[in-house]
Amino acid sequence: MTKKQKIRVCPRCGSSKIREAKTSVSGWLVPTTYYCSDEACGYSGPVYVEVEPDEAEHLRRVINGNED
Repeated sequence: MTKKQKIRVCPRCGSSKIREAKTSVSGWLVPTTYYCSDEACGYSGPVYVEVEPDEAEHLRRVINGNED
């Protein structure tokens, strides 16, 4: 059984454009901060959502209130 690769998505907008802010003390002295580079979102915080790639679009629709 092979394990599927998971992707990180923004907890605010569901975009996969979430990145880790690298600093010299991240994860050691202070929690790692993640930011969403989607222009309409601007999320910044210590939390992200990790999903399988085939679930990402459904999660994005749920977060944005466009669930089928």
